[in-house]
Amino acid sequence: MQPDDTQTRDRDRAKGAINPWMVLGLWTVPLLLSTFETLMFASAAGRPVALWRAFVGEAPQWYGWVAFTPAIVALGRRFPLRRPFRVGSVFAHISASLVASFLVAIADALVNDWIGRSRAGLLVSTSNWFISTLPATTVAYFAIVGFSYALDNAARLRERDRISAELAAQLREAQLGALRMQLQPHFLFNSLNAIMALVRDQDTARAVRALSLLSDVLRTTMNAGDAYETTLGHEIEFVRRYLEIEQVRFGDRLRVTVDVPRELHDARVPTFMLQPFVENSLKHGVLRERAGNEITIGARAVNGSLTLIVRDDGRGLPANGSASDGVGISNARARIERMYGGVARLSVQNATDPHGAVVEISLPFRTTAGDVS
Repeated sequence: MQPDDTQTRDRDRAKGAINPWMVLGLWTVPLLLSTFETLMFASAAGRPVALWRAFVGEAPQWYGWVAFTPAIVALGRRFPLRRPFRVGSVFAHISASLVASFLVAIADALVNDWIGRSRAGLLVSTSNWFISTLPATTVAYFAIVGFSYALDNAARLRERDRISAELAAQLREAQLGALRMQLQPHFLFNSLNAIMALVRDQDTARAVRALSLLSDVLRTTMNAGDAYETTLGHEIEFVRRYLEIEQVRFGDRLRVTVDVPRELHDARVPTFMLQPFVENSLKHGVLRERAGNEITIGARAVNGSLTLIVRDDGRGLPANGSASDGVGISNARARIERMYGGVARLSVQNATDPHGAVVEISLPFRTTAGDVS
């Protein structure tokens, strides 16, 4: 359930809350500059002022805003100055600005009377301070309001970015889950069809062997859980068992070659990535000739990129390209796009040496120990 506007606003404001130490530090900067200015003018006029007197004399008009800042921020949120402007909000801030300016003037008059910098009475001194500093105090008041709005807006943007990132991650997980659920029944039905063919041929021994292999494959599938990546070594082992099921059915007519260097077995790859392409080679490419055909599975790593290769020496892709548009390959394209974006690449094309089809999948080369450059 989505939070209501009030809850969202409260959360944004909490994240954009004013840090009191930050406020103190910000107002200390003009206080020090003002103190230095007072010392310089006093020295130039031949009436040097002690550093502590200059600092204390200037402090009220700057540190007074430190005390007022939380109240001004709260007032700015209670009466927002956003279009369309409301007369009540404008009046509230003008009134608050005048009150804040008057209180700062009183503090200035009291402190300067205490340190002996003022010769006039308290009322006259307060009036003088109020009138002379009114432009600066008005600017200071509305600067605080504007600064608080900037912090609130930044907090809202961060919160929206966080929510957008969470929604994008959830959508990605849902899409990958849907693709995976589509892939697993597809693989299962094809395996069962192969076993049914053995049963129809009354080849009991080979059918039992195929069922045993299928049990191993399904166990691997179930053990994978919700993981979307696995190691290349595990993926190769899974494909070997799948091909064993097919070899039980076709015997020596199906030849398999695996050329994957041992040092690449820890590379991270999408779970069940190779099986759809091997299945596609079986369906469209190999076992078309009486003498049988060969499937070669390979991998290589170059310049931080891992390339997986599935090659067959069958008839190659049909002229209409239907072999490259199956469920498994379509899923694979969608999966790597969502998992790796533009970094990954998938190509399915006819082989030229001498015939058949070649699938190449290029992924970022990452191992279980981290990224590999």
